[in-house]
Amino acid sequence: MIECREYTRTPVDMLVSFSDTDTTAMREGTMFDLSARGCAVTSMSSVQPGSAVKILIRETDLGAPIMIESAAVRWSGGGEFGVEFLGLSEIDQRRLDRLLQMTMDSTQSN
Repeated sequence: MIECREYTRTPVDMLVSFSDTDTTAMREGTMFDLSARGCAVTSMSSVQPGSAVKILIRETDLGAPIMIESAAVRWSGGGEFGVEFLGLSEIDQRRLDRLLQMTMDSTQSN
């Protein structure tokens, strides 16, 4: 089966915090895959497909974390889950775009 994705996925290794949108308790994970419209995370905390989450990408070279205010869990299994980004502020969108450019540049130079 060939997957056709609209946005290029870039391998990453970044710490993230996430929470259900109806709770304030943050859980930890490691983002291992990132695109302009989503990411994949490995975590000891399980989430259910269809859940709404907020994600804080903490480990960046941009000086400030990126807050994804609205995301939906699209798949989950084996300690991993994938989310689609649904809403983030304009400034966080610009930070995300810069982060993607930086990670793509470093991947291509290796």
